[in-house]
Amino acid sequence: FSLTDAYGKTENLSQSLGRITLVNFWATWCPPCVHEIPSMNRLAAAYDKKDFGIVSINFKEDPEHVLAFLKRVDVDFPVLLDRDGAVSGRWRVFAFPSTFLLDQNGNIRYSVNTAIEWDTEEAKAVIDKLLKEARAAK
Repeated sequence: FSLTDAYGKTENLSQSLGRITLVNFWATWCPPCVHEIPSMNRLAAAYDKKDFGIVSINFKEDPEHVLAFLKRVDVDFPVLLDRDGAVSGRWRVFAFPSTFLLDQNGNIRYSVNTAIEWDTEEAKAVIDKLLKEARAAK
């Protein structure tokens, strides 16, 4: 993907290569999506940014609406805008939230099609396994 955030800054998937990346598809109108944001903030804080990152992709909402949401809710990771839903379609997103955990090469290694608490030991164990594999591959 190559998408802009609500401020007009462009990010693409290739910027995440070399680290483990959680890609989260969500919308402000989705209560479970909003509920999991604090746990994703805590998860992001638990890892070094050079090893792990989170990118969220908002589904079909305009920048003004997303900016208003971001003024009310702390989000500590990029929020990219999938204005026409094309990226969500290419990723075969069928429910919100949908989250994909990518290895350092950008391969999907784990996915969840519901809201979860992302800072649990169970979720961290999956990330730690991928980090260990990435370190061994260097």
